[in-house]
Amino acid sequence: MRILIVVTLAVVMGACATTDPAIYSHSLQNCLSHLSAFKKEVRRQQVSDVQVVSHQAFPYLAFDRFSQSQLAGIVTVKDRSQWLDYTAQLAARQRQAEFNNLVVNHFELPVLDHCASKLTEEAKHNDRVWSAIVQQEITIADSYEPWLRVFGLYPISSQLAQSAIDKEKKRILLGFHVPERSQPTVQYRLAQRPTETNLLARATNTQTPRANTTINQTQIEAWFNRALSDSTLDWPMLSDSQVSQLHLHYAPLIAVEQSSDIAFRPEDNIPGAVRYLPLEQKPAVDTSQPAIYLHHSYTRLYGKTYLQLNYSLWFANRTPTSLLDPYAGQFDGVLLRLTLDHRGRPLLLDSIHHCGCYHMVFNLSENFTFANAPPDIETPLLFERIVPSYDAMPPSWSVTLSHGEHMIKQVDWHEQDPATGAQTQALKPIDYDQLRQLPTNKQNTISLFDHRGLLPSSERLESTYLWPFGIPSAGATRQLGHHAIAFIGIRHFDQPRLFEQIVRPVNAP
Repeated sequence: MRILIVVTLAVVMGACATTDPAIYSHSLQNCLSHLSAFKKEVRRQQVSDVQVVSHQAFPYLAFDRFSQSQLAGIVTVKDRSQWLDYTAQLAARQRQAEFNNLVVNHFELPVLDHCASKLTEEAKHNDRVWSAIVQQEITIADSYEPWLRVFGLYPISSQLAQSAIDKEKKRILLGFHVPERSQPTVQYRLAQRPTETNLLARATNTQTPRANTTINQTQIEAWFNRALSDSTLDWPMLSDSQVSQLHLHYAPLIAVEQSSDIAFRPEDNIPGAVRYLPLEQKPAVDTSQPAIYLHHSYTRLYGKTYLQLNYSLWFANRTPTSLLDPYAGQFDGVLLRLTLDHRGRPLLLDSIHHCGCYHMVFNLSENFTFANAPPDIETPLLFERIVPSYDAMPPSWSVTLSHGEHMIKQVDWHEQDPATGAQTQALKPIDYDQLRQLPTNKQNTISLFDHRGLLPSSERLESTYLWPFGIPSAGATRQLGHHAIAFIGIRHFDQPRLFEQIVRPVNAP
């Protein structure tokens, strides 16, 4: 009864649905109006979250590049149901952030979620609603500005920049080596939560930062087999609890190099949690408790869909190496993304900095090799790191980062835990979605990112000369969904078939 009253009030307040209500059941038209009124208020208060795309006609769904790449393959009602479950989950996370970010809020989140659930179930079985979704042909805009390339004489500037890009890659490759034993490091690892059923929702500190050993490969394969048997799209959608356990199971050991150099700033080399500082009215990285941000995603590769585990590290600053270092500034970070095969084993690893820079791809499977690079697009840094076979013990992997720049200097896979006998600090796990709704000293939260998906206080001097390549504010930290990762050509980190441009099956002609 309470839900009905609140929904009715929203209709009376003047909310108008942007979809013809006639295609929905009569009992759901008020729900559609209520969600439309909520999204209208979100836009009015300018707190729209842009990590995913919403559409006025379907206020109970949200879309990303992956969801839209799947549409063409949806044939059966079962396909439709899985796709709608995914887009409804995207919308639920976006809705929570937007709800919390409203300064003046007359809505109730449980009511909104209830309406969204009802409308999603309707769309699964209502052919008219589904046809309306498909016919909208909702697209995701890319993160490049064509007019910047026009005024920047891109055909000429891209040719001139190629040598500089190649030089920077050589510099990075020269730094990518087995670190010297004399180089001190501080080691971090995701803390173990053996008793938690929802890691992201109930993260707390621990004194036992050892790798999780409560699941084994047999159990993981069973999860994937069940998920794949339930999907006619070859799409393993695991539960949140299962994904959380996989994050623990495959958590890397993070080693950050230290230095005795006079310019070394220890506080710039501790992965921390992003906080909003009410007095300064700006965000900053709190290094008092080392932390790591987690989320998962999906990718398409030669007709199959694979699960990806994402680990994001945030640092307070990128330390300047000179008086006018164009890459230095507030905020820095690295995103590590591990793609799992259909048995739940490591397939590919890639990484970027939060600006979308320095894309690295590590082939972990003997079934793939690197493809010939397309001539019209920038090639990422490529590495072969075949994961050793194992039976009882999971492969443990480690990543070494340089101090100051936080460049990846080494990635290794080990049959045994490389941190055994070493002092390792616990990383507090935090859901990446928390960045969309940072607590303040007021009732509402605030997003770390602006309406463009950028972190305004992270601008870099390099943007003053990189604009001809079409990337607005190049070098600035970006929200998921907005990582352009090539200066030459067009490429996004969340591109659904990204790896098909980079690797090919070994037996392919």
